[in-house]
Amino acid sequence: HLCIVCKKEEGYSLPAMFARRTALSNIQKFTTPSWRIAGKPIMKTPHRKCGIFASFSPTTQDEKRTSEEVVRRMCFRIRHRGPDGTGMATGPWGQGGRFALGHTRLAIVAPEERAADQPFRVEDMSMVANGEIYNHKDLYDRLRKEHNWDGTPTSQSDCEVIAHAYKVLGAEQMVKSLDGMFGFVLIDSTKNTFVAGRDPTGIKPLYYALAADGQIVGFASELKALVDLPGVSALHEFPNGHYYTPETGFVKYYKPDWKNFVSNTKEEKIAPWQTGDEPSMEEIRESLDMAVKKRLMADVPFGLFLSGGVDSCIVGQLMIKHCRDWGIEVPSYTIGMQDGPDLMAARAMAKELGTKHHERIFDVEEAFGVIEKVVYHIETYNAELIRSAIPNWFLAERAAADVKMCITGEGADELWAGYAYFEDASSPEALHRELVRIYNHLGVANLIRADRMTMAHGLEARVPFLDVEHGRLAMALNPKHKMITKGGDATQREKAYLRKMFDRPHHGIEIPKPVLWRMKAMQCEGIGEDWVSILQRKISEKVSDAALAEAHKRWEFETPQTKEEYFYRELFDSYFPNCEKVPTMWQDGCRAGGAEWKSTAYTREGLQDVSRLTHTLQKKSQSETA
Repeated sequence: HLCIVCKKEEGYSLPAMFARRTALSNIQKFTTPSWRIAGKPIMKTPHRKCGIFASFSPTTQDEKRTSEEVVRRMCFRIRHRGPDGTGMATGPWGQGGRFALGHTRLAIVAPEERAADQPFRVEDMSMVANGEIYNHKDLYDRLRKEHNWDGTPTSQSDCEVIAHAYKVLGAEQMVKSLDGMFGFVLIDSTKNTFVAGRDPTGIKPLYYALAADGQIVGFASELKALVDLPGVSALHEFPNGHYYTPETGFVKYYKPDWKNFVSNTKEEKIAPWQTGDEPSMEEIRESLDMAVKKRLMADVPFGLFLSGGVDSCIVGQLMIKHCRDWGIEVPSYTIGMQDGPDLMAARAMAKELGTKHHERIFDVEEAFGVIEKVVYHIETYNAELIRSAIPNWFLAERAAADVKMCITGEGADELWAGYAYFEDASSPEALHRELVRIYNHLGVANLIRADRMTMAHGLEARVPFLDVEHGRLAMALNPKHKMITKGGDATQREKAYLRKMFDRPHHGIEIPKPVLWRMKAMQCEGIGEDWVSILQRKISEKVSDAALAEAHKRWEFETPQTKEEYFYRELFDSYFPNCEKVPTMWQDGCRAGGAEWKSTAYTREGLQDVSRLTHTLQKKSQSETA
């Protein structure tokens, strides 16, 4: 059983670290490679975050897939996901075949402990995992008390509990017992099988590769680590809320009743509001407070992404209370263009929170210069997602200079009907069904952006709003409370119930009223009202009318309808050829396209009336008003 673990050494790149090892002669030959994807050099990024890779060669005839050279090459492509340690392991598999595991570690819990480096070797199991298991201590206690487990963890890593829980509970009960965000692959050598799983919402990414015979022969945190794996015929995103074994196939383990409230299907469940048993405002508020608290589990410095929107302000209000109790000072970070809506609102909230606040101001030229990097890392050509990921890139880059983890307000809009097009919802029942639809898309949309843009800079993003218990309570609330009064005053706009929940001081911290009741702005809009239109005009200079007119001949699948979409698609194809069916696209090119009702508020080119975003805290610069 071969295991190679390389600790980060100052001044050395990942290939150089391997070159310095003397355990194996072929490692000594490993020098800085000129590895490429689709003929293009691999994008250079900071060596940070957690990433996993696994491959299988069932027979000796396809052993190249698990060769040391291939595993190292694929790990090198996701090296940006882990600066704190890189490891590989291999062992026997199938009829004379092999398995191989690779891991790049961003250490948030027990960062100095080398026993926490992966791959883990626990009894007859080998495992790689990406993410955080918030209830790992409670789960160990449960294994001892309820199942007489007398084992001892080999490390303080929160992820190691996955292997022990699998040994005691089996695959399904193990994955159901995990409270956290995760993607993992576990090899059970005794049973000659494996289990892979992804968290309920898809906060952490996972992809898989199929051979021509339909067998799964590879897994990775990012598409780029599978795109040219030997002997692969198709690539897919691993569905969130599922686990997989060769014996069972994909099994959906996360099946909350709220996804079938008012569903108009044979699986429809009776909703709590139909029986007078819906949760109280205080219960929902308390669940979010607990969700924030558990996500502060870290042994490294952390911060707050403070956009100035109500979601991040609520998270900040709850977070700061706990951090004050523990004597921890928290920095906050905001991205925007000069005098943008988010920038001014975040400044006011940061003053109330008392955080050491940092602003990253950028311009269009700077943004245009990073688009290729953004597409490379986000691994999609979804225009709505990319245009919001660009400012995320700069935000994560700035925060990563100080901290290793940030708390965000991501996910609130999918629970509380936060987007402008919900103002046209035809009924509370239709609104609930739409929330379920876009919630189910989180793992292939917003959460891709949240993971990739932070992880490209050695930063972990945690999302309290997507806590399973908070989601259960939020979706058990009568959707009539989430309806928007079109043309009404500020207290009748989107997320009014959530805003009222926090419309009072919390441990001496109050969200300023102009911030609490400002209109929801997607990040690509909140950074500056005219940002999207400026970006689109800039891109239109790069794509001719003739090229767009011929786009259908070049791309029969998901044909670009705008020059912006054409530009992103071309970049995507340059790094990920023949992978156009891996990313999931929004119907009609935007989030609102798949709703039961029609709305003119959002189109595939973004929010149509951006003047709605301006709020009273904004101040025009002297150069603009002179």
